[in-house]
Amino acid sequence: MRKAIGLEDAQKTEHNFVQIIRHWCKLDCEPVIEFVKFEGRDFVVVHCPRGEDTPYFVRGEYVARVRIGSSNMPANKEEIARLYREGSSRSQDVNLCENATLDDIDLVKVREYFKKSEFTNQLDKDYLIELMIKEHFAVMVNGAVVPTIGGILLFGKNPHRNITQCEIRADRYVGDSQTSWIDRKDIHGTLFEMIKETEEFMLKNMRTPAKVVGFKTEFWTEYPIEALREAIINALVHRDWHSSNAILVRMFGSHIDILSPGELLRPLKIEEIVKDDYVPVSRNKIIIEAFGLSGIMDKRGTGFLRIREAMKKRDLPIPIFEEKSGYFRIRFTNPVMQSIPVVEVHGLNDRQKRAVAYLRTNQLAPRDYRKLFDVSDKTARSDLKDMEKRGHITFVGSKKTGYYILKLPDKLPDKLPDKNEDDGSGQ
Repeated sequence: MRKAIGLEDAQKTEHNFVQIIRHWCKLDCEPVIEFVKFEGRDFVVVHCPRGEDTPYFVRGEYVARVRIGSSNMPANKEEIARLYREGSSRSQDVNLCENATLDDIDLVKVREYFKKSEFTNQLDKDYLIELMIKEHFAVMVNGAVVPTIGGILLFGKNPHRNITQCEIRADRYVGDSQTSWIDRKDIHGTLFEMIKETEEFMLKNMRTPAKVVGFKTEFWTEYPIEALREAIINALVHRDWHSSNAILVRMFGSHIDILSPGELLRPLKIEEIVKDDYVPVSRNKIIIEAFGLSGIMDKRGTGFLRIREAMKKRDLPIPIFEEKSGYFRIRFTNPVMQSIPVVEVHGLNDRQKRAVAYLRTNQLAPRDYRKLFDVSDKTARSDLKDMEKRGHITFVGSKKTGYYILKLPDKLPDKLPDKNEDDGSGQ
């Protein structure tokens, strides 16, 4: 049995203890220290309250630790993700990016960012690195400049190589089932590049109905692209970067799902988002700051509001927000585009009948028709022209890049959005 021997100088021990804690750790809840007399001896009792700004890191270490029994063990990714969900103020993207060096950063991109953000035009390499450290894009470790997670995601030469979950898996399916797909792409690059490429993928795989207004034909996308762009930005900014999963973009015939790894950061709740009555919180404050200075997003947390407003402008349903299997999902639906008319297939050949079924969820260019049915260009154009004459399909776009869609029902709103109107995206 151990014997309590007490302290020779309890005050000095308490002072040293506090100094050590403040040097090695940054805590939101300071330990409470109490002086106790026991059997004529002096003791110091330290009460360590449970903090809320988890995980905690020791100065010089970049892996959080957890208490298991009487031992302190390095936390694995699942434990770190849990600690971040439970804590709300520490930013994930300020942490060191493991196995990355300054050579993994594209300094040209960094220089362009600082110029665009109007920090300064004096950007020689030394000052550039100094700014990177100041803005938490990099940290100094043992005399070497090492990128943070945010630095790699924003300015990496190949972010996917350093952070494999820096990926968007985009799929366009046939109908509402995941059994077969029309188009798919694994999108990599910096966060800035991924936004642009994902938007291009969605535009490519959305139907674009036409409406005659006066003496001209106006085209608009199946879903407001500004709402989809805002959802992609939200997924990249607020995702849990400790999760090994990619962001998922799933385009179906009747809806689009955008799934971001990591549930909402507490105390934020779904019902607060729906009511637009919430205080924005984020896991990645450095990325938010960079996107704000680049004019990509509003740092005040108005993204969900702008998504709803873009949908309302088009008389479309408000998106559905949901936490599902470790993801935060936004689902967009478009009842107008779902109301595809029943086509009378009497008199059509087998190819044309199959083309009608295909067109219920897709657009179809003459070259696609050739590939689908293995026919000549002349046969493809003849079949399509026949269907157009019968009033089943209509041609959209230019002669070079256009395509056919099924004729839509007369349910499009009378007012189309002004293409010159500011969409609020800041771009």
